[in-house]
Amino acid sequence: MQPLSTDDMKQIELGIMDEIDAICREHDLRYYLAYGSLLGAMRHGGFIPWDDDMDIVMPRKDYEKLLGNFDLWRHNDKYVVSSCRKGNSVHPFAKIVDSTTLVSERYLKPEHKTGVWVDIFPLDHIPRDIDRVFRKRDRLSFMRAISMSDPHDGATLLAKAAKRLLVPLAKNLDPAKIACQMDENATNCEKTADDAYMVIASSAADPTKVLPAGWFEPIEVEFENRKFFAPKHWEEYLTFIYGNWRSFPPEGERRTHTTETYRIDSADLPQ
Repeated sequence: MQPLSTDDMKQIELGIMDEIDAICREHDLRYYLAYGSLLGAMRHGGFIPWDDDMDIVMPRKDYEKLLGNFDLWRHNDKYVVSSCRKGNSVHPFAKIVDSTTLVSERYLKPEHKTGVWVDIFPLDHIPRDIDRVFRKRDRLSFMRAISMSDPHDGATLLAKAAKRLLVPLAKNLDPAKIACQMDENATNCEKTADDAYMVIASSAADPTKVLPAGWFEPIEVEFENRKFFAPKHWEEYLTFIYGNWRSFPPEGERRTHTTETYRIDSADLPQ
């Protein structure tokens, strides 16, 4: 397998985004750059220099249409949906993956490797019993994290010790099934009025981050010499999520993902 650099990863992610963008335009689906990808677009005109991933959000209805029809609508068979629903993911939200690549993430068990991806987070309306929904999310999220962690690796000595204690207790848990329970928790809970959104199907989702639906009128923005969609009220969104997003964080706080990435040789691909 051929090792890939961070710049290689970014180019592959742009290819995935080109595919998502083309499908969404052809089939009138809404998506928006979000989180670090939106911040990068508005502050840097593309990727945050020290970041190496892409995130988009989609209203639940459009998200479900994309996942349900992606194999039919895609233009290149190397792009695949990675989803707990398909049994090929341990995450409660979907990724579009380049299947000719392989990413090994530190701290995760080797069997949870996937290809270079773009994350797609569904935007749900607000749960009627938001406290109950997020309590369940937190419980499932903890179980999932322990069940897929590599007990031999950790960011600190304390983390390694905790993993060695907890991971064996979770050996019978299936992280993909737990991820699907998190997905179902977000999808099936009773919702209130449709004038606001939030992300529920993510371990990092914040129950206080309620986003007015009116922010999400689509506009085109520049991203690495391409045009992708963003919320019309992108400045309000970024300020709400990050605060003073125009300022660069100190160098010591510029986080990157701890991954090793490869291009799979044709001889290694299934025949």
